[in-house]
Amino acid sequence: MKKIVVILLLLFAGIDSSAQKGAIQMKAGNFDFKAGTVEFLTYKGRQSMKLAANSGQVVIKDMNFKNGIIEFDVESILPGFAQSVYFHRKDEKEQEIVYLRVTKIGDKLANEAIQYAPYFDGVNMWDMYPQYQAPAPIKKDDWNHMKLVIHGKRMRVYVNDVSRPVLEIPQLEGNLTEGTIAFDGAGYISNLVVRPNETDGLSAEAAPDLTDHRSNYIRTWAVTQPELLETGREVTTENLPDDRLFKQNIRAEREGLVNLTRKYGMNEKRKVIWLKAVIESAIDQPNSLDIGFSDEVWIFLNNSLLSVDKNLFQHQILKYPKGRISIENAKIPLRLKKGTNELAIAVANDFYGWGIIVRLQSTDNILSIEPYVPAPEVAIENIALYLGEYKTTAVPFTLKFTEQNGQLVGKTSNENTFGLNYRGNHEFENKTANLKIVFMPKENKLFFKPGDQLYEFTRQ
Repeated sequence: MKKIVVILLLLFAGIDSSAQKGAIQMKAGNFDFKAGTVEFLTYKGRQSMKLAANSGQVVIKDMNFKNGIIEFDVESILPGFAQSVYFHRKDEKEQEIVYLRVTKIGDKLANEAIQYAPYFDGVNMWDMYPQYQAPAPIKKDDWNHMKLVIHGKRMRVYVNDVSRPVLEIPQLEGNLTEGTIAFDGAGYISNLVVRPNETDGLSAEAAPDLTDHRSNYIRTWAVTQPELLETGREVTTENLPDDRLFKQNIRAEREGLVNLTRKYGMNEKRKVIWLKAVIESAIDQPNSLDIGFSDEVWIFLNNSLLSVDKNLFQHQILKYPKGRISIENAKIPLRLKKGTNELAIAVANDFYGWGIIVRLQSTDNILSIEPYVPAPEVAIENIALYLGEYKTTAVPFTLKFTEQNGQLVGKTSNENTFGLNYRGNHEFENKTANLKIVFMPKENKLFFKPGDQLYEFTRQ
């Protein structure tokens, strides 16, 4: 009889242990948090954790989560903005987040009710991934059950209905694949369970990018380094960068997104960067660009300003969808000439995510789309051959050439200064100004070629 009792006790103990598998008790010793902002109490008959609006991130202790299930109940304290859970968290700069926008309670059609986003360098990239948000049946003054299933590159998120996910993330975008778990947002949390490596049959492989086969996306660009751009200042043709500044290439990610924040980090002040690509056309033809951008763009074709546009969140000039980046932000007509066309785009940002998506409307009679390759630098053999002042009777100005740090610099008598790149055989070029100069040192002459015009100057 005693043996039977012992066996039954062991069986019941096993059942209880299984029911509690992965459960995290709502007590202070299990979490890291800012003193005075978190309470552990009984709420609606449940052991709960109450987060204040100013709690910041409340982190589960001794947790390194990679794959598995995160499941919990949450009830928001209104008014509030969001109820958030973080995972794969290194710190507040590198992590991933899923959050309910509780301001959308009761709006069954609100596409932004739930959001997934990565953080890069402390930037929540919500505005760069509008495809990773959706409606959600959030309840007011009641528990909302949340379940995240994470496996490799994939995630499913459920809210109050575990039979159908509200979000299917085809590829997690964070830089990290493991880390801590944390919460924030004013509310109560209970029934917290973390079950590592239980993935409900979810594949670990990223789902296909359905744009990958589309040849009209411009995916690889030559790129400059970011530079400060003062508030209120606009980009003009005079700001077109020197060829030598395009030292690197950058490649688009999923759905054609050139993710500048991932590469360059947060912009605490307004910055601008230049991207440049070359489109080879078989004929003169009209075309257009579908373009998504955050937050401002200046578009140049063959060194001429083509378009200026803004997508500024919380301003009246924000683009669909609600200031987020999307290939539907804008359509820009352009006329391609037969042969080589240089497309240069300046992109500015000082608010959340930074990036651009560019797609040609048509690839008919397009021979190639390639990143811009600067002409090779050629050493000037004897710069003294070109120095001095040159005159002509054809135009009312003189040209003077001096040396600056081993480079030839030109200046007109009306104080316009221009840099020159050496192309060899006594030929210099300034592509931004569409200017070429060919020196004839033995004859003390030069040919000055602005655009399609040609002038002969003589050295004094």
